[in-house]
Order: sequence, then C-alpha cells, then structure tokens
Amino acid sequence: MSAFLPSRPPGVASDRDAPRLQQRPLTPAEQRARWEVRAAQWRARELAESVFGEVTDMAATGIRADGPLRGLLRLEVPFRDLADHHRRQQRFMVAASSDPLLAEVRLVYVFGAADA
Repeated sequence: MSAFLPSRPPGVASDRDAPRLQQRPLTPAEQRARWEVRAAQWRARELAESVFGEVTDMAATGIRADGPLRGLLRLEVPFRDLADHHRRQQRFMVAASSDPLLAEVRLVYVFGAADA
C-alpha cells in the first residue's frame, strides 16, 4: 500500500479534535524502579564530586525499570589533562563498583569536560 493513500476511508472524520492520552500511567513497581535509578544517580554524583572535585552538570537518560543496565548518566567534571582524567575516572569506577547502591543499580557513566 502506498504511503500517499489515506489511512481512513473517504468520508470518515479525523479524530484530531478528540485527543486522548497515549501513555499509560506507571505501575507502583515501575515508579519504585525509577526512584531506584534516581537514588543511584545522586549517589554517583556524590562519588564523582569526591573524586573530581565538582560536578557542574548531570543528566540521566534511557532510564529502564529492569535489565542489566538501568540508564546512562552524563556527568560534567573538570578536565585538567588526559592522564589525570583517566586516573580520576578509574578511581570513580572502583568506588562505584564497591558502593552497594551503584552495584545493584548499574548505570553507564559518561564523563564530559565541564566548561572552563
């Protein structure tokens, strides 16, 4: 079938004037799972501040209720030089792997250079 043909038979009115909610409300279990990720997000920020000195910006995306990875966390941290950044990033990963919350709620960490 061609994409240029209408999807409704001729004479059938469009239902644009009757909008309806397309997204279903989250279940209590899904809400708890999202809050687990949020708690892990703030714990990771706390660890990053202790390792890098400060976090200027943070954003979580792709939050999932279950699975081996629960989301992507971008942290904007100070950047001095590449060797120093790698050392600090390794210290952060060691601290994150030994943290009980971050070991349970696994995130992908992306470290960006903060604006100077």
